[in-house]
Amino acid sequence: MLKLNVPGTDPVLKNKAETRPKAVAEWLDHLPFASPTDTAQQLLMALYALNRQPLDADDRITLLALYRPVVARAAASLEARLVDSGVPPQTQQRQTGTLLRELHLEHSIGYKQVLLGLSNRRFGRANPKHLAEACAWLLAALRDFKTACYLSYSPLPAGLWQEIHHIFQFAQTTGLANEVVENAPPASLTYRQALLTELASPPHMNPAELELTQAYLGKFAMLAPLTPVTADLPRPGFLIPVQDDRAAGQLTDTPQAGDLWLSTETLCRHLHETVLRLRAGDTPRQIGLPKEMESEPSSELMKRLMKRWGNVAQRAFKRYTGGSDSTLQLLAGIGAIHRQFDPAPPPGLSGNDIDDNLPFCDLKPFAAPASAQITQWTISNDSAAGLALLGAPGISLSLKVGDPLALRVNENEAWSLAVIRWVRMRDAQQVELGIERISPQVQAVWVQPLRGRRQARPEPALFIPGLAALKQPDRLLLPRLLYQIGLDAEIWHGERHYALSFGRCAEHSSSFDLVEFTVLPD
Repeated sequence: MLKLNVPGTDPVLKNKAETRPKAVAEWLDHLPFASPTDTAQQLLMALYALNRQPLDADDRITLLALYRPVVARAAASLEARLVDSGVPPQTQQRQTGTLLRELHLEHSIGYKQVLLGLSNRRFGRANPKHLAEACAWLLAALRDFKTACYLSYSPLPAGLWQEIHHIFQFAQTTGLANEVVENAPPASLTYRQALLTELASPPHMNPAELELTQAYLGKFAMLAPLTPVTADLPRPGFLIPVQDDRAAGQLTDTPQAGDLWLSTETLCRHLHETVLRLRAGDTPRQIGLPKEMESEPSSELMKRLMKRWGNVAQRAFKRYTGGSDSTLQLLAGIGAIHRQFDPAPPPGLSGNDIDDNLPFCDLKPFAAPASAQITQWTISNDSAAGLALLGAPGISLSLKVGDPLALRVNENEAWSLAVIRWVRMRDAQQVELGIERISPQVQAVWVQPLRGRRQARPEPALFIPGLAALKQPDRLLLPRLLYQIGLDAEIWHGERHYALSFGRCAEHSSSFDLVEFTVLPD
């Protein structure tokens, strides 16, 4: 029997929600779409009242069909406001994230009411079309709620995955998992999208990468078949523990009755072939990719997805737990790190010559020193390659995956360079960061790209000395959108002034390009 968590009826809200389809359609048409926040709040209040008053399941699904496209439109506008958000979020971003989660949650409750009303009918048989539609849209609403949690860096509520598994099992049992009803995606597709998104590890992605991953899965998630667990399982793949409150289990887990196996071999092969075709010059349209997937960032993302969905990676270095007194200082962003090392402008340029809206800089180069916030963090665990940090900065640093960091133990130690690899928020204050070390040394430089008649201004960048033991050459950490292979540039490096040519890009993130270079002869 289907069991879902839904609120009870509220006598105070009885007859507070409009239930006449024509009147609802007219009201939805006149919502203030120019103000996404006002629109979302009005939708939330209407759905809240509708979900807490008795209503026939067939009538409810008719009303939800009117609400659904409007909810999607309002949610897309709110998501756009969260694309540049980081942790800890600013007040407005935190409120937007809360509103987005509550909107998707109330939308899902509406379809839960429909599904319960149809499946638990005492008299007559439920309309199979409505039943398949309710299953599909309910899973889609819960998937979108999960996405809202990822975008707002909020932990998933307890019991969410257990409920998602339960709904899909119901769809399978009733033979509706692969039913396509009008424009509703089949429940099996939405379920796989949710599983694969979780397995892609959203804490390791920025919002733009999460959006690209979901766009890819919207077209190709069906390449990962779901089958019952057998003795001979296709690899790579993942155990799906349908009775547990998690997306996937460990390979060492003992399968339970009803557990499923998600095979990712065909999906990973498609990713590999797609990367090769993008590298060969094919456009996303020629390959059949969503139009949002441009060649360079898509290739890097798909390489990482192959690792996530392929064989489970083993940890290269042992982790050591840090104590309560294991702390370090952190400085975030190229602009802030650069100013810490070199607050002066390059030769021939004064602070007044620098535009307040300098592109590519996360912080204004000559702002007051207090702008460069040095915060204290506790080391949760440590290894040769990286460490996990825990802290409650108390200020909005807007930290994101791919941001560069400068780290030091105390004021007497030198700064080292690292990059954020994953981000989580334990609650409204506590932030968790996964950090990878890049270099034990870092120096501030000014870079002026030589384009045309040298109209480009000098930009703050970071010089990373090479490590002979690792056969690693000198490199530059450049602000995003500055790099172009083969481009010449002038460098102010302390008292030195020389020219160089950008070479291979060793790493590309949403915040920087890590590039090799060749020094040009005088």
